[in-house]
Amino acid sequence: MLSRSLLVVLLLAAGCLFPSEDAIKDEFDDFVAKNNQCSVAADCALVGAGCPLGCSVSVRADRRAAVEAKARELIRKYERGGRSCDYDCVPQAAPVCQGGRCAFSNEAQQVPDAGG
Repeated sequence: MLSRSLLVVLLLAAGCLFPSEDAIKDEFDDFVAKNNQCSVAADCALVGAGCPLGCSVSVRADRRAAVEAKARELIRKYERGGRSCDYDCVPQAAPVCQGGRCAFSNEAQQVPDAGG
């Protein structure tokens, strides 16, 4: 029988090896927030993220490769626990610079009403 402290260590290690979907999303959101400063829309680029991180994000064009690499790393961590997911994404409009942050235009963020 495992000792209580060994069990705790194993459970903590499992959390590090197989982080929750929320933990993965939070880490990605923090990374994006550190890489989406802009002055004009031309500073921004669209990055396809992937499930469970979302369909796409708007980041600084010169940070695109780093954000794509972080997304791949986090998706691998998520899938390492035997999980997977899939999105049916709709294309986003071109990114814009709003309040010094890369974003999507308000039109791109609107979700159609389910009632028609």
